[in-house]
Amino acid sequence: MSRFTLSDEARAYLAENARRNPVPAPQLTLAEARAAAVDLAWRQSAPVPVAAVRDTFAVGPAGYVPLRIHDPGPAPAAGPQGAAGTSGTDAADPAPAPAESPLRPALLMLPGGGWVTGTAEIADVAARRLAVDAGAVVVTVTYAKAPEHPFPLPLLDCVAAFAWVVAHAAELGVDPARIGIIGDSAGGNLAAATALALRDAAEIPVPQHRAAAGADPAVPPVHRCTSTHRPAALVLLYPATDAACDTASYRDFATDHGLTADRMAYYWDCYTDAGSRFHPLASVGRAELHGLPPTIVVTAGCDVLRSEGEAFAAGLAASGTSCELWEYPRTVHGFFHSDGVLHDAAELLDRLGRRLPALLDDRASL
Repeated sequence: MSRFTLSDEARAYLAENARRNPVPAPQLTLAEARAAAVDLAWRQSAPVPVAAVRDTFAVGPAGYVPLRIHDPGPAPAAGPQGAAGTSGTDAADPAPAPAESPLRPALLMLPGGGWVTGTAEIADVAARRLAVDAGAVVVTVTYAKAPEHPFPLPLLDCVAAFAWVVAHAAELGVDPARIGIIGDSAGGNLAAATALALRDAAEIPVPQHRAAAGADPAVPPVHRCTSTHRPAALVLLYPATDAACDTASYRDFATDHGLTADRMAYYWDCYTDAGSRFHPLASVGRAELHGLPPTIVVTAGCDVLRSEGEAFAAGLAASGTSCELWEYPRTVHGFFHSDGVLHDAAELLDRLGRRLPALLDDRASL
């Protein structure tokens, strides 16, 4: 028997998910799919308290980028820059920290959902857990969504969000040299793409309909992806890395294991067109992988994306990038956000909470 076989827990999870969502995903409207994506309470643990939660935004080349900041405490100095009110706050607005307050690491969190449904609400439980366990300020990005906003707009939003955290490090009480990026599925794709774009100072065209007001329509605007710092580490949870969708795991788990091969092809169609599908910042598995930060790649065994995650980890290692491959062979795509019902998810959150402090503190620690 293959080691990539569903556990009893994973089978029960899939059955319960099907019971709660009887309408097949391809039959849902975008609005219905997005509403279903945030119905997670039944499969998640209770949210843990953090010192403060606030909503704000970055301003990128394609518009405003909503950010949700989970601060584990002690409270940093809270400056006014970029603030847009508070939401879901567990405590009063933090008072300025004493001058001797140590700087914390930070983690930019990019939710998955096929570039179509991911939001800060989906990632809230995990963001809180990692903030507390790793002692890191976690900033979740609600990037622009496909198909209304296809490649490269979500990527531009993520690059802008990373640059915002670097620029606001002092008010957040974080060390700008210790900012990592974590993403699951499509978010894992965007995490890798953000690191690649910053490594290369990539110049990315901004679609005209999202360019700044008054721009010359005859001259397509171009954004150069730069920041004073690069990501200190990457955590890629079952990332989407290649639009070809033709690996062994696509053939083995095309149906009956949660995310189907057809649904993943639909997500790629939402995010890319024929001209951008295999761009190295979209199909990141086709990029040159040298010069990236220490990386953890997590795979789910019974997942169409498993093979490309394995290949991406191997490509990182071959390019001289420090990489760990964490395999969860008996579970399914998306398990990270199901820690209330899947032991593998709870174990992964615990493991990340233990591993991230060293990973973010020492780039040579892998």
